[in-house]
Amino acid sequence: MNKASATLYITEFDNDSAFIMLQAMSGAPDFFTTEIKGFISIEHEHGLYKGKDSSSIEFLFNAVSCTLVEHNCKYDFSTQGKYKKTSQQLKKGFSFMPAYSDKHGIIKNDSTICYSIPHQTTNDAAFLMKNADVTITDEFNGYYLIEVKNKKNEFLWVLKKNVQLLKTK
Repeated sequence: MNKASATLYITEFDNDSAFIMLQAMSGAPDFFTTEIKGFISIEHEHGLYKGKDSSSIEFLFNAVSCTLVEHNCKYDFSTQGKYKKTSQQLKKGFSFMPAYSDKHGIIKNDSTICYSIPHQTTNDAAFLMKNADVTITDEFNGYYLIEVKNKKNEFLWVLKKNVQLLKTK
């Protein structure tokens, strides 16, 4: 989902929770960004994210959009607003400066399990073989978000311990 200056990615975790990645960015001349990753609890068409401080974000869902309302948040740039559904898949370019942040690596073990969200209790999404070439676009709680070279536009989460980082040129 997105709005003019923000992107929200939501993946169902179980019946009453989901994993979110949220990035909001202000425009020129000063660029301010807010990045949030974590799990939200969901009940019917309502979700709630609680920050480490006393902040929280309320998610109000319908079939084609999601409205975010911030409570006691002090982010660099507001995430609040209405997001429209744009795609079922996480796509390249989720990071604002992927050319500067991408790392490269290879899978260290045969049959490495990859997940749809960064948590081991989710359904397995795929297995990768040893020496598979991957691009790392993000990280969260001991996981890397990877793009597999031979599977374009497919992003998966893998435990960091299963990836050997390669030096960039």
